Amino acid sequence: MDTKKLGDNDEEPKVFLRRFWGLVPSVGLIVGVVIGTGIFVSPTGILRGVSGSVGLAFVVWVVCAVLALLGGLCYTELAASFTKSGGEFTYLLEAFGPIPAYLRVWTLFVILSPADMAIQSLTVANYLTTPLVGDCIDAPYWSVRCTALCVFCLIIFINCVSVRLSSHLLVILTVAKTVGLCIIIITGFVLLAQGKTANFHQPFKVEEFDFKLLPSAFYAGIFAYSGWDNITCITEEIKKPEKTIAKAMVLSLLGVTVIYLLSNIAYLTVMTPNEILGSSAVAADFAEKSLGKMSWIIWIFVALSAAGSLNGGAFSRGRIFFVASREGYLPEIISMVHIKWKTPLPAMALSLPITVGMLLTGSIWELLTFSTFVDTAFIVLTLFTLPYLRWTRPERELPFRRLSGWPPRCLGSSFTSLVSDGKHSHVS
Repeated sequence: MDTKKLGDNDEEPKVFLRRFWGLVPSVGLIVGVVIGTGIFVSPTGILRGVSGSVGLAFVVWVVCAVLALLGGLCYTELAASFTKSGGEFTYLLEAFGPIPAYLRVWTLFVILSPADMAIQSLTVANYLTTPLVGDCIDAPYWSVRCTALCVFCLIIFINCVSVRLSSHLLVILTVAKTVGLCIIIITGFVLLAQGKTANFHQPFKVEEFDFKLLPSAFYAGIFAYSGWDNITCITEEIKKPEKTIAKAMVLSLLGVTVIYLLSNIAYLTVMTPNEILGSSAVAADFAEKSLGKMSWIIWIFVALSAAGSLNGGAFSRGRIFFVASREGYLPEIISMVHIKWKTPLPAMALSLPITVGMLLTGSIWELLTFSTFVDTAFIVLTLFTLPYLRWTRPERELPFRRLSGWPPRCLGSSFTSLVSDGKHSHVS
């Protein structure tokens, strides 16, 4: 944050958002949000969607990675064209006017942001409390809720008092979750070198393929890669956004894809496809089978992974509310910046009451099912802004001219996710 004079005759300085984020923090934001809980639960949903075929499961992982990269590059062009923060809110406002933008920010405020933060907070709490009480019994209901509430309030507090601290925390948690996944990968490949290859024989063999379940595989895969759009919410705080966002998007999603593929190979060295299908937390079951008494290490890293996703999501979505208030779609007080801390404190705290209510009353799966459809619908609409703007504003300078054929493909994939049946996905 910094201050700037309003004009020659103005005595009051204006407080505004400073360009603090370079390439490394931007990569940390994308990786930190994308690698949340998806890689630890989505393998079950993908494998179920392809009727237990190991080979087809890897195909789905790669296809979803390509779709995420294409979607990310489309958002990169929009970010380079409209150098305001706010992400989807800004793009919908520029392309279609106030009504879609208004609906986006209010659904984000009432449903999506609170539900997402509640999911991540509850995930952190579950993985922190379960090792303390043992595997035989569930952690007490209120101990999980109170732990989740403490985690959530701590993350919000950090984001309210310091942009630098929240960005450093994001990088630290990103490194921590990567280390956790590296432990899984190394363990799996050691076992693979010892001859644990039975699950890779005839990878495309399947007794009976159910095409009705296939959309749910992409539903789970897209969920695992979701979060790449958060970087466009802080465009005004990124140094040279027209270059930095593109580099961060490509580096992050390529790195995430490699980690996801290697992690799935590791899972399959220890667990059979049927065991994965019957698991609600693949990483935890993998750790119990391969690490024994040291399995608590993976539980801690999963908690840190969810905490990183919570921190990145809270940071970026607060900027959407900040921009929406500045444009007049939320009360003016939301666009104010704290004079001492130089953070958009009202915007960061906006969703706090609703999130606390969801933390105390909802379950993870209810919240996930509740929010996914609405979020995907707005992603589809946002992707449509790119061909629409090419058609209606041909004079607009295009940062990436080779993206012209990509939005329709992303729209098709997102529509597949949108119409898929949530009860067959990884959340079932």
